Amino acid sequence: MTNIPILVNPAKSEIELAVQENLFDLFRAMATTLPGAEIVEGSTLSYHHAFPSNPMFKGVWRTRLASDEVDHAISATLDWFEARDAPYLFWWTGPGTTPSDLGRQLQSRGFLDMSEQQQALAPGIKQSEFGAPGMVADLLLMNEDALTTVPSGFIVEEVGSDAALDDFKCVFQESYEIPEWAAQAWVDATQSAGIGNTPWRMYVGYLDGEPVATNMLFNGAGVASVYAVATLPAARGKGIGGAITLKPLLQAREMGYRHAVLFSTEMGVRVYQRIGFRLTDVRINRYLWVRP
Repeated sequence: MTNIPILVNPAKSEIELAVQENLFDLFRAMATTLPGAEIVEGSTLSYHHAFPSNPMFKGVWRTRLASDEVDHAISATLDWFEARDAPYLFWWTGPGTTPSDLGRQLQSRGFLDMSEQQQALAPGIKQSEFGAPGMVADLLLMNEDALTTVPSGFIVEEVGSDAALDDFKCVFQESYEIPEWAAQAWVDATQSAGIGNTPWRMYVGYLDGEPVATNMLFNGAGVASVYAVATLPAARGKGIGGAITLKPLLQAREMGYRHAVLFSTEMGVRVYQRIGFRLTDVRINRYLWVRP
């Protein structure tokens, strides 16, 4: 992970850039936490590979290529992942990615953009071909009333046991209609490092004792961020999504963090706006490659 200090009074451009920089720090954390993981950071592109069976753990990012370098770079990068028997990977694009038509060139090589991945990988994650909208928030200005408008039987607990980790997996899988192996990857990654020893903190929301929601907090690049925010369809419309997003972020605030960032599904935007996030012009896209 980078040693960027906590952002206290960032410029607009700095906090918006943190939407993707937090993600990159998550990849670095994976590479330094998980056994056998590898990471390569270069001036033109960076990539990481770790064992869990989910393309979040195998990816390419921070691409800074000239147009005439792209085709060779794609081939060389795929060779690197194929040498490690990677069944798939995400190639991420966002602020600063060059060339501007990288996504089109990736698609010409068989990569799927976020909207196309809905059918191939995660029908429950609704995104457009333009990518996921980036959002930012000042943690001092959050709508904390969101914690009081949920059903009385709802609580949020940090994952501290294998049983709770399995609850996380089941809710995450069902909420987004992802394959079992994709959700299992987070179980495998967390167990390999030891529950409580990972750089990410996982949470499960319980309604009357039944697991109904998930969240994962990761602090990096000077900001807090959340991933894997999910609510079972039967529990939606009750304020649960906002509450399970907010509570870990308030814990990050207690740790000294001042700002939060995330990139959202199309469905999640209004949920995040209700607790204090605002949209930016940032779009994060990821292109999925599946080994033939």
